Amino acid sequence: MKILLISVFAFIFFNSNVYAELQDCNQFKKLSKDYLICTKDNLKIKSADVGITEKVKDFKDSKSMSEFLSKQKDN
Repeated sequence: MKILLISVFAFIFFNSNVYAELQDCNQFKKLSKDYLICTKDNLKIKSADVGITEKVKDFKDSKSMSEFLSKQKDN
């Protein structure tokens, strides 16, 4: 029982640090420069976690759609 409790606690503790990098953009006005910078940084962090940037880079590097799709099948 102790092992289960410790493992659940460790899982929650280590996963909470993943989202610590996201900033709260509500403290800025919606049309300000600081708000846009904040949302840009949050989007960059989220896209890096999902892996969108790698797919976009593969799309830009490929010369045709069939080459891009073949890269996606290989991965």
